[in-house]
Amino acid sequence: MQEGEVWAPDATHGFTKGTVVEIGSETLTVQTPDDAYIVAAYSKVFPTSTECLVDDNCMLLQLNEASLLDNIKCRFLIGKIYTYTANILTVVNPYRDLSALYTDALMNDYKGTSLGKLDPHTFAIADKAYTDMIYRGVSQSVIVSGESGAGKTETTKHVLKYLASVYGKSSANGIEDKLLQANPLLEAFGNAQTVRNNNSSRFGKFIEVNFNKAGEIVGGHINTYLLEKSRITHQNPSERSYHIFYRLLAGASQELRREIRLREIKEYKCLSEGRSGNMRDAEQFDEISDALRCIGVPDTEIHEIYKIVSGVMAFGNVEFIDSGDTRGGSKVSPESSDWIEIAATCLSLEGDDLRHSLTSRLMQTKNLKKGTTYMVPLKKKEALHNRDGLCKSLYTRLFNHIVKQVNQSLPLSDNSNCYIGVLDIAGFEYFETNSFEQLCINYCNEKLQQFFNSRVIREEQDLYKAENLGVNEIQFSDNQDCIELIERGFVLLDEEAKLPTSCEKHFTSLLHEQNRRHFRLQLPRKSKLSSYRSMLDEEGFIIRHYAGAVCYNTVGWLDRNSDTLHSSLEQLMLTSESDLVARLYSDIQDVKCNKKMVQDSVGGKFKKQLNTLLEKLQGTATSFIRCIKPNQHMAPAEFDGGKVLNQLISLGMVTALALMQAGFPSRIAFKDLYDMYSSNLPDKLKSLHPRMFCSALFRAIGMSPNDYKFGVTKIFFRPGKFAEVDLLMKSSSQHLIDMISRVEKWVLRQCWRRVQFAILAFNKWTKIARWRTGCIINIQKNYRMWSTRRNYLPRIEGVRAIKGSMSKITVMIEIASKIKYDRDAVNKEIDEMRQFLDGEMGQLKAGQVHTDLIQLKLGQIEDQVKRLLDRVKETQDSDKLRQIQEDMEAERLRQEEAERQRKLEEERQAEERRIKKELEEKRLRELEEQRKREEEERKRLEQERERLERERLEREEEERQEALRKEQEERDRMVALSISEDNQATLVKEEVLVPIEKDTKGGLDRNNIKDWKYSELRDCINTSCDVELLELARDEFHRRLKAYQAWKQKNLQRKKKEAAKPDLPLSSVPEAPVQSFRKEEDKPKHEHRLFKVPFVYPSYNNPSVRGWWYAHFYGKWIVRQLEIHPEKAPLCLIAGRDDLKMCELQLQETGLTKRKGSEITMKEFDDLWACCGGGTYVLREDQ
Repeated sequence: MQEGEVWAPDATHGFTKGTVVEIGSETLTVQTPDDAYIVAAYSKVFPTSTECLVDDNCMLLQLNEASLLDNIKCRFLIGKIYTYTANILTVVNPYRDLSALYTDALMNDYKGTSLGKLDPHTFAIADKAYTDMIYRGVSQSVIVSGESGAGKTETTKHVLKYLASVYGKSSANGIEDKLLQANPLLEAFGNAQTVRNNNSSRFGKFIEVNFNKAGEIVGGHINTYLLEKSRITHQNPSERSYHIFYRLLAGASQELRREIRLREIKEYKCLSEGRSGNMRDAEQFDEISDALRCIGVPDTEIHEIYKIVSGVMAFGNVEFIDSGDTRGGSKVSPESSDWIEIAATCLSLEGDDLRHSLTSRLMQTKNLKKGTTYMVPLKKKEALHNRDGLCKSLYTRLFNHIVKQVNQSLPLSDNSNCYIGVLDIAGFEYFETNSFEQLCINYCNEKLQQFFNSRVIREEQDLYKAENLGVNEIQFSDNQDCIELIERGFVLLDEEAKLPTSCEKHFTSLLHEQNRRHFRLQLPRKSKLSSYRSMLDEEGFIIRHYAGAVCYNTVGWLDRNSDTLHSSLEQLMLTSESDLVARLYSDIQDVKCNKKMVQDSVGGKFKKQLNTLLEKLQGTATSFIRCIKPNQHMAPAEFDGGKVLNQLISLGMVTALALMQAGFPSRIAFKDLYDMYSSNLPDKLKSLHPRMFCSALFRAIGMSPNDYKFGVTKIFFRPGKFAEVDLLMKSSSQHLIDMISRVEKWVLRQCWRRVQFAILAFNKWTKIARWRTGCIINIQKNYRMWSTRRNYLPRIEGVRAIKGSMSKITVMIEIASKIKYDRDAVNKEIDEMRQFLDGEMGQLKAGQVHTDLIQLKLGQIEDQVKRLLDRVKETQDSDKLRQIQEDMEAERLRQEEAERQRKLEEERQAEERRIKKELEEKRLRELEEQRKREEEERKRLEQERERLERERLEREEEERQEALRKEQEERDRMVALSISEDNQATLVKEEVLVPIEKDTKGGLDRNNIKDWKYSELRDCINTSCDVELLELARDEFHRRLKAYQAWKQKNLQRKKKEAAKPDLPLSSVPEAPVQSFRKEEDKPKHEHRLFKVPFVYPSYNNPSVRGWWYAHFYGKWIVRQLEIHPEKAPLCLIAGRDDLKMCELQLQETGLTKRKGSEITMKEFDDLWACCGGGTYVLREDQ
């Protein structure tokens, strides 16, 4: 390390070395070796350390996150992938074969070895768990955690292999082999290849290894959690489904392939979406068969297992098409006939029954006799969903059956004392598309992270406080709010599934609405990735996990959260001729055909399983193995410092390091250590208190006091120091006797030291007595000095007091020099006081005043000087007051003159303003009168033009009608003349006009003349020859004319009242009593509907700037429209006046009634209408 080097933060490498070149108030500027400059806060820059490649990070001289990262990196690059942080093991995935680290010889080396004596290893953690279980009688748990691809599965296998190989040799029932064979079997059916891991566990497992009191393996049990079902039917392009599919296709013999009707891998759609198999699939298939035989599965059942796997793969190729009948169902496509037969054969079912169950559903009728059922055809989409549900159900039940077989082969013995549990569960996941499974996995990791914080950090600090060790509290991030948020999401998803019309978008919107201000929840458009920002708010959400923010897409979550299969398919599986298939569904009994099974959702079930797991972990002593992923490419010897640092922080290793640095990670109770030696203690030492004995023991072995600390009930050790005590606890009997002898010698030595201390104390007290005699002589000498000083001190103090008074005389002289009016009288009094003080001082110096009277004399002198000083000051104040009064009088006269001048100026300005105002008012009146005259003239001219235009149009219409009438008459006349000439008939001189009235078939009905249009009435009056019809038309025409005139008169009166009283409320305006020509039952019943809709114009520079469009519908047509623009004045439109600018669609055509939240009240619309200058508006009910 060079002098002055520091660690500076770096986004790529985590930290980089450099030299400080500039020191600011809050930041440091660091120059790196490649001449780059980094500006960072003081808290982010750390000193470098000379230590490297230490086995325990707590042994670093500089304990900080930069040194932690550097130590792990240096060890990783030379092949040392294991590192301790106190009792926590950190493992970096090497992505290469390191078989030399896992030999049998190395396992034997770690057997019975204390933690820290040998290099860090998973074997050491496994041995520590075993030793603690044996010596303390408490069950142990080893929690293996980390991101996906960090090596958790391999680490779990190493722990189990060590326990089975080292401490399982004495077992004769083959439990160890079954325990080891269970791992490759579960991996084949539960692991898959993902973009970040070639052997990713898509389920969680907690493996319990049971031991008896002798420390022998006597049984085991495996609990599994949350198998990822969606991977069974489809995968991402760069991923694979479960290993068993590929290994079966690659390793099955030709005979087996024929029996279970296997095809080539490229023919299976459920496998062709992702990657194909690899070179080891064939040889690993044989391992699966051997593992199944090892756990006691017969060959016939193994054959049935492979048939079920083949059937699941065949289901993926089954497609459906519309049936084409009126019931709207579906059927199996012709191309899928072979595949449905393969699936039926593998499951020992009838092909027709399977087709029928996939494309229809058995239902029970309502309100009828019990047992009446009917088949409901399924649409194409529903049939596909039914097919996928059956695939997931089959594979999940098969997986659970295999786990059950493994557990049956590992029977729990009655003499089981404790167990060691190893937890391996899917690590924190984040992909380009994250769905419901990723949320469940990350929820589990949130709970485990909280358990780590609680067990390692919070409980550790609480113990330090209870034991009064005085260790400073370490702050850590609590993720309880994130856990509660996810659990609320599970509840909302379950409630959404119960709705009649459930939808993922409604669930997502509700989640955002109820957690609007939650710190952990964000909208997708706030993501830092551009691919997520295009996602709609109701399509997903972002949760800020302890390891980072993850964006979840909620499409299909309702189906993924559902853990039910319709009873018709379950009942079909029970009819299978295959014993294994029937046994997989044997728990389905007495299921009604019209109902689904009542089961918990996937999220609810997983939450219960996880709570049960955490309760079990709480009851055990825990060891932690934190797995680290060195890079995202799964490449060997490549270390991405930035990514590794983020994992160390998220896994709590930095916080744990700070706690271990300040604390004591190892501890043992006083009584436990005392009981270890009590049987070998002599009688005279058995009476020692355990705490005193522990103190004597540590003194005897020479342990430094800085390496341990005594609490209230326990002894606490610094990192690595507990190994020394652990070595003592496991020593031989002879060594224990020697140790007891050393303790006895230390106790005798302590007694001898006490005698020596007593002699030294006696000598010390003798010296103290001599010292006290000298002190008494000093006291006498000082008393005589004090007595003499007491006699002369009053006169000295009196002289000092008079001199102090003389200084006040000087002050009085200075004050007198500033007085203007009574200066001579004041100076005379001051001179007399000076002479008086000189005389008194002479008497004191001569000793003419008795000692007892000195204080009285001094008091009188002080009073006289004080009174004189007060008189001088009063004289000065009165002098100043006279001067102030003179100045105030002069100022008053000046202000009076200024006020008089100001009033004169104001009067002059007011007169000028009055004259200007009168002139301006006169000018405005003239302008207003001129404007009114011009407006009246304009209106008169406009009305005149309109009248002339109307008359012109009427004349033209009359002329046109007259011309048409004449033309029609001429044609009629010619026709009559022609007929008369042909038929020798006589032509009548009088004209006979043909009426144009029509019957009901032509569209007009004399019985409903009130419904005729105005033009029809006019034509009837002008052309009809029917006297009765003509009279009815004229009466109807005049009645309408009278109604119009009455309405016009009332309307003029209303306008006059509005002009006189513009502020009248809407309710006070009278309505015109217009006569209705409809029958009472024929009046239309309309209602007022008002809406508010935002809009954005493309011309706006800012797309986020919106305008508002308001509409008032009466019935199905719009009557008022208001537009509020952000860049111009509001626009108020009324039907009958601004029809060309208003909405032309009917209310139902606009779609406003289906738009949630757009409808408003009449009061809101009227208030806004008035504010925008719309004025008072009245709508008649008969309009």
